[in-house]
Amino acid sequence: MTLASQPDPWTTTVADAGGRYGVHPSWRGWEAPLDYTMFEPEPVEAARLAEKYAQRPDVTVVQKALGDVADSRLELFITAHRGYVGSTPPNPESLWFAEVRPDEGAVEGRVEVPCTTLDAHMAGARVDFMKIDVEGAELKVLHGAAATLGHTLGLRVEVQFDDSFGPQTASDIFHDLIDKRGFRLMRLDYTGKGQPLSYLVADGAYGALLGCDAVFVRKAEVVAAWGGEEAAAALIKLATFALRNDMPDYAVVCMSHLHDLGGTCSGEEPAVRRYLRKLFTLAAARLRGVSGGLYEQAAHDYQRVFGERMLTRHELFESAWLNPG
Repeated sequence: MTLASQPDPWTTTVADAGGRYGVHPSWRGWEAPLDYTMFEPEPVEAARLAEKYAQRPDVTVVQKALGDVADSRLELFITAHRGYVGSTPPNPESLWFAEVRPDEGAVEGRVEVPCTTLDAHMAGARVDFMKIDVEGAELKVLHGAAATLGHTLGLRVEVQFDDSFGPQTASDIFHDLIDKRGFRLMRLDYTGKGQPLSYLVADGAYGALLGCDAVFVRKAEVVAAWGGEEAAAALIKLATFALRNDMPDYAVVCMSHLHDLGGTCSGEEPAVRRYLRKLFTLAAARLRGVSGGLYEQAAHDYQRVFGERMLTRHELFESAWLNPG
């Protein structure tokens, strides 16, 4: 199965640029139909991934790089730590590769690989989510996905705030996705601790932030304006992504727009909607220990959006669906 062959709006489609190490945790264990395509240009890693996912028809491994020029080739730099393999060599004078990981960025070899753009590969098909982690070439991938991004719901993009791979990439990526394309930056995915610059550090946040994943989402009101089944499916997938990526507040926003569209379901319930109900119920259960009033608000919203009562207290723990094993 490939992204381009999947027209079902209730299937979650993901394009992963830089697929090394496999399906990203954001979609690992996704309890609904998934169509996940990972682009991994390094031949040895691509072969390993193809073997790993040979029995997963919902995962496709493409041994190509993604960039901004279709039907092209580029040179990959093979580094001592394979997690830094990319088309841009690590900068040995950067803080990260000079002081933090001085042995991991050494270039041990080079290989020429095929490269395409996401737009060329997709040929107009839908991609709900993107994960882009290509060691400094993220902006090129975005430029090569200009058409595809028109209906993309969310992205995880690695951004560099220093010169680990040459010029920093964060400001250009923020401008491209926020100012030009109207996405909302929801979080910088790191612990709050950067790279310490001296011995005098606090117990909490400290140091220089050199790089991390940035999580972007499509604004819920924009998705709702698409209308009909497309919008309903997209809002459900976006809310589910939010709950799996530490953005539960945004999930509520998406669900509110879903209610305005008519969130109740007739006929067989799509698996991703059922999965959203599960994740929301579990998130609400955790909220109960913080505030009884907020928990009641969550139960009210569940009833309002899904047209049924949320399982509570002992019902949750007795449910094989919500409390398996």
